[in-house]
Amino acid sequence: MGITIHYKGKLNDANLIEPFCNEMEDIAKDMGWKYKLLENDLYKPNSAQIIDGKIIGHIPLSGITLSIHKETESLSFYFDKNGNIQNIISMFFLSENELNDSSDFIKTQSAPIQIHISIIKLMKYIKSKYISNLEVTDEGEYWETQNEILLQEKFNYLNDKINEVGNLLSNIGSNSDDSVESMVDRIETILKNYFK
Repeated sequence: MGITIHYKGKLNDANLIEPFCNEMEDIAKDMGWKYKLLENDLYKPNSAQIIDGKIIGHIPLSGITLSIHKETESLSFYFDKNGNIQNIISMFFLSENELNDSSDFIKTQSAPIQIHISIIKLMKYIKSKYISNLEVTDEGEYWETQNEILLQEKFNYLNDKINEVGNLLSNIGSNSDDSVESMVDRIETILKNYFK
């Protein structure tokens, strides 16, 4: 639960990966954002596996991750050899054919709305210069409307609902005789009643 920005697209030219990453790195430095580059061989086969919670093997992606605010997830732009945006996790679960329609997302609910606005403005710039077919689904509707009041209303509404659910769940209580199943059943009953 929380306002999320979903995005997908393909670089106008796969040769733009390096210039794109260089410019995003410059923007990150100017804005004081942390960032991490990924510069893997895009033509080496995917051999990545998750073993004991660690990524083992090769992921044929190249790109950059921007850490814009401590209360948001990272904003990642990882590309395959064709310049498609890829979600790094999808590399473990999708076939090569399915990867052509991969997308990524960033949840912004816990950050100030100005962070959400900054991300949307950055994406509009990226669309104008690097990814002309960039598709953005903004649950805050700022991408479509540039309406800060509407965005704030959506943030407030979801924050209120998150707090209400948190309060409901904090009143569950537990005792040492509860099994995991009985706790899950109680939580499920409370949530079903809340969302009726």
